[in-house]
Amino acid sequence: MLYPFLCQLVFSSSLPHLCPKDQAHALLQFRQIFTINTSYYCGPPNPRTLSWNKSTDCCSWDRVQCDETTGQVIELDLACSGLQGKFHSNSSLFQLSSLKKLDLSHNDFSGSLISPKFGELSSLTHLYLSRSSFTGIIPAEISHLSKLQVLHIWTDDPYGLRLGPYNFELLLKNLTQLRELDLYSVNISSPIPLNFSSYLTKLQLSGSQLRGILPERVFHLFNLEYLYLSSNSLTGPIPSNVSGLQNLQRLYLSSNYLNGTIPSSIFSLPSLSLLDLSNNSFSGKIQEFKSKTLVLVSVKQNQLQGPIPKSFQDQHGLIYLILSQNNFSGQIPSTVCNLKALGVLDLGSNHLNGTIPQCLGNNDLNDTFPSWLGGLPDLQILSLRSNKLHGRISDSRTDNLFAKIRVIDLSSNGFSGNLPVSLFENFQAMKIIGENSGTREYIAEDNSGYYMNSLIVTTKGWDREFFHSSENKHNYQSLKK
Repeated sequence: MLYPFLCQLVFSSSLPHLCPKDQAHALLQFRQIFTINTSYYCGPPNPRTLSWNKSTDCCSWDRVQCDETTGQVIELDLACSGLQGKFHSNSSLFQLSSLKKLDLSHNDFSGSLISPKFGELSSLTHLYLSRSSFTGIIPAEISHLSKLQVLHIWTDDPYGLRLGPYNFELLLKNLTQLRELDLYSVNISSPIPLNFSSYLTKLQLSGSQLRGILPERVFHLFNLEYLYLSSNSLTGPIPSNVSGLQNLQRLYLSSNYLNGTIPSSIFSLPSLSLLDLSNNSFSGKIQEFKSKTLVLVSVKQNQLQGPIPKSFQDQHGLIYLILSQNNFSGQIPSTVCNLKALGVLDLGSNHLNGTIPQCLGNNDLNDTFPSWLGGLPDLQILSLRSNKLHGRISDSRTDNLFAKIRVIDLSSNGFSGNLPVSLFENFQAMKIIGENSGTREYIAEDNSGYYMNSLIVTTKGWDREFFHSSENKHNYQSLKK
């Protein structure tokens, strides 16, 4: 009698548990609340809930994962599912008490508030609520999720979500296991707290209206790989020693009120690939770069001076080099054009001299049109405005010059003669139509995640400067004479 019993026990334990009926019902009830809008931009949306069928085990449904032992739903990924409608505060989704991972990002919840009941899902380790048209105050109950490792609630609406200063500190105090925190464009309006989890690998607080001194504590989070603090009101210098950030790959501190010199230890970080310190008040010289992994360097619109470091010649993976609107002086290192991966070079509005033209504006270069630049295979933006370039622009004798050029600015020079049709016919990249937008992509989407391109158009003595941000897809302009 014992043997058959043991066989039955072994056999039954090897079978997967079916999804509990109450959880299947909760999922179907959740689905019924929303309509499906496949036109909602998500590149492209995937209406996963349409395949859910009450006659099948919910553990087999698309993007539903269950515990192999208990059958409880533990993961639900509805990102980019085209869900549209109000997300009710007492949603049936909160009946899934064993959830560990929940992704509701990139849907349209029509201005719904984030329910305090999210804080009752005590097993959650990953919570994604980004870009789903939630509005209002992020509830303090989110801080009850003590097991949380990843929290993403970023928004592309700067007036959409708010997090009170007290709630922010409470959030950080209780969420001691956090690896990733992304609150991009959430209105926090406070100084940066000091009690971050030491496990953090990603901290995204750009556009969050943070203010006060940039705290040294942030640069002691030695597991950080991505640090984004751009577009805030932070003040003070960067701490003198950041050498402990050995894993840091991206550092974005642009558009703040930071000052002082840029510490030399930044230029030696072994993993750093993207560095954006633009639109601050940094002064002094740029130290020689020892890192070999750089893809983007932008220090535009500061008060930096001295020569351009020769060590840039060793950055063979460098795609973006943005040094404009500073006080750099001297000649451009001749080796800069050995950077074969270089796609954007902007050295305009400095005090550079010499006869080697490299995407400069508002300097004093005196030469003819540098048609040799057309051989740079990835050049997309070329600004030679406001120099002393002169003579005729020669016809193109090859078909692939400037093959990827999207923006070219030759205004305010001394060119003469007719514009060569054969050269301008090479500008094929200007004709590319965006797959999603249906418009011409004059400035390409890039992989930097945050680089801002600009174009100045002069009309009747007025300069209009148009900006395009690859991070938030917004365009805006400034006007000056």
